This record gives sequence, C-alpha cells and structure tokens, in this order.
Amino acid sequence: MADLLLVENDPRILELMTFFLERAGHSVRTSPSFEAARDRIRERAPDLMLSDLEMGEETGREELPRMEREELLPPTLIVSGYLDRETAAALVRMPGVVGTLSKPFDTAKLLAKVEECLSGAATRSRRGGAG
Repeated sequence: MADLLLVENDPRILELMTFFLERAGHSVRTSPSFEAARDRIRERAPDLMLSDLEMGEETGREELPRMEREELLPPTLIVSGYLDRETAAALVRMPGVVGTLSKPFDTAKLLAKVEECLSGAATRSRRGGAG
C-alpha cells in the first residue's frame, strides 16, 4: 500500500481515481490545486503524486518545475489530457517526474502505471537519486 497524492481540479475525475486507487489498497489524499498540494507535501511527503497539468489558473508546466526548485516535488506521475510528445519529453527530464499517462485511460492502465512508477521511485530512492 502506498501513500498517494492526487492533484486534480475536476471533482469527477478526482472521485473516480480516488475510488479505484483506494480499492487497489492505496491511501489517497487529494488536492484541488498546486498551492494546496504544497501544504499536503509539507505535512507528509507522498510515495507518489499523480498530477494533472491544466488546473484552471495554475499549470503544471510552470508549477512542477517551481516545486522541483523548492525541493517539494515528490516522485510524480503526470496524468493529463494535454500531454503532447514535446511536453511529455520535457517533463520526464525533471528528476521528480517518474512517468506520464494521457487521459482518457482505463482503470487497468492507471493501476499498472501507478505500480510501475512506485517501483521505479523505490529503485531510485535506494540508489540515492534519479537514475
């Protein structure tokens, strides 16, 4: 069981993802904004953060690099309907970003990607950094 933080401003998507991830045995906290995500990370760093890119007035294209500079970016899976090849490539170059998943997706793909990212994050952590 992993501690997950979902950063998503669409309540329907947040509810569905929370349901399936909790049913798979994970502990799930949620955040409707990057600002609120920072507070939750300061309270307790998650094993994995799942983050949308387009959050209304906030965008992950700006906020995720800012969180990285602030040393607040946990291992992060980008889950977005706005992932073009160039954006995905730029984001995965960030040390904290461990993967991407394009919306829409099915439950099996979400759960498999979360497990893959958790496994990869644990491996990097044991080696002492990105790798």
